[in-house]
Formats: sequence, C-alpha cells, structure tokens
Amino acid sequence: MFPRVSSAHTRPLLTRHRRLIHAPSEAIIGAWRDPALFTSLDTIEPHIGVTFSIDPAATHRSSITLGGPHADTQERLPFCISYQPAGSGREQYVAGPIDDPYAMRLSLTLSPTLHLVASADNGLSTPRTCCSLLLGAKESVVSPQWAVQLLVDTLQLLAEGLADRSPIG
Repeated sequence: MFPRVSSAHTRPLLTRHRRLIHAPSEAIIGAWRDPALFTSLDTIEPHIGVTFSIDPAATHRSSITLGGPHADTQERLPFCISYQPAGSGREQYVAGPIDDPYAMRLSLTLSPTLHLVASADNGLSTPRTCCSLLLGAKESVVSPQWAVQLLVDTLQLLAEGLADRSPIG
C-alpha cells in the first residue's frame, strides 16, 4: 500500500510545500497549535486511512496511523508537530516526542510579508505570511505522493480555518 523508506537510507524522506496565507503569524500559530486542525485533516483522505491522535492533555503521546483498521498494511508512528516563527531560529514544539528518531515530523516555518493594497490612504498593509511546511520521516511507511498531498491539504485547512475566523481572508 505504501512504499517503505529504507532504514539504510542516510537521509529521511523530506517533502516541502509553501503557501501564502493572508493572516498574521500569531493567528497562524494559534490555529497550528489547535489539535482540531489535525482531526479535520483526517477526514480529507479517508481512502488512505490516515488517523491523527493528539491528546491536548498529554501532547507527548501524539501519533499518526497509516492504513485503515482493516487494511493489509497499517502502521502507527510517533508524530512530532512543531513550528518556527520568523527570525527566531528556534523550533517550538506543539505535540509529539521531541527527540524520537523514528517519529514522523511535521514542521511549519513562518515568514511574514506585507501586502500593500491601493486605497485613498496611499495604500494599507494587510498581514500575509509565507508558510513553509516540511514533512520528515525516517524508517517509516510513507509514499512521497501521499506526503505531498498531506502538506497541501494541511496548509489548505489552515488557510480555510483562518479565513473563517478573520475578515482578512
């Protein structure tokens, strides 16, 4: 069902996707830290059988299950979620094991930009943030095609959730 990434491979599977989101970094971080984002993501690709388990009370127990409960192939992996605000140089952890080399890692990097809008006031600026999402997996069962789709879907849900909360959209 999913090709295996060889443990002999020296580099983990790394897939990156970028998207510009019309929201300030603080709003994006708030949405990223909400476990509901990943619960919603679970329903996007039900035929793949992806389930996220993030307990807000015990975030170190975060995991991802690939494959449905009755599928031929099913694997449950530790799942680490983090983000890096622009200019900080420090990764902030949201959920999952920090130093587990076998954990699947999903990391969001934020880079704020300004967007000038023409108006009678000689232009107003609205916050926009370039979001770069990186998925890393070592010794796991991951399809590169599935990994890219996961990143695209995650950023789409993040943008939609922020558009629903904010008039910036």
